[in-house]
Amino acid sequence: MEAVVDKGTMDFSQTLSIGHASPSKLPWRRLGQYKYRILEDGSQTQYRLCVIESSLPPHSSGPIFHFHEMHDEGFYITKGQVRFHSPGRAPLDAGPGDLVTVPIRLPHKFSNPFDAEAVFINTITPGFFVRYFAYLEELIGAGTTLTPEVNYAALKRFATVPLTAGMVQQFEELYAAT
Repeated sequence: MEAVVDKGTMDFSQTLSIGHASPSKLPWRRLGQYKYRILEDGSQTQYRLCVIESSLPPHSSGPIFHFHEMHDEGFYITKGQVRFHSPGRAPLDAGPGDLVTVPIRLPHKFSNPFDAEAVFINTITPGFFVRYFAYLEELIGAGTTLTPEVNYAALKRFATVPLTAGMVQQFEELYAAT
């Protein structure tokens, strides 16, 4: 029996194309002291995946502690080193060629406490979180620094729980007991 592709699949496939991004042709955008560019905004994957390239300047603290309710993240380091933090656990330093994954509901943040710029490719599944970056850009406005207060306000809007100092302490105590 010969396999046949159904009409629905044939019709739907006509709406799809292979996506391609050439980072060298995409401008960097600013989030205060940080830079980013969107390589895949989710439009090619029905928002199941977005891909962002980010640059962290030396000696930068990164975002506040948070966890995501609805998406996983992957971080592929291409330049420098990035330090990943999760309350109550030892920090993880990742360098070029390293891949770090952060599952849903794992409290985390990242930073660059080192002397050189760090660059990484960030995957987010599903990809709706990509809108966070545009919203954050809007909140920062002409400001030159991403403050914890602005970061907190933006995260809450995108199925992400920003952690207060008390919440971070709860997680630290939980992992200290194990």
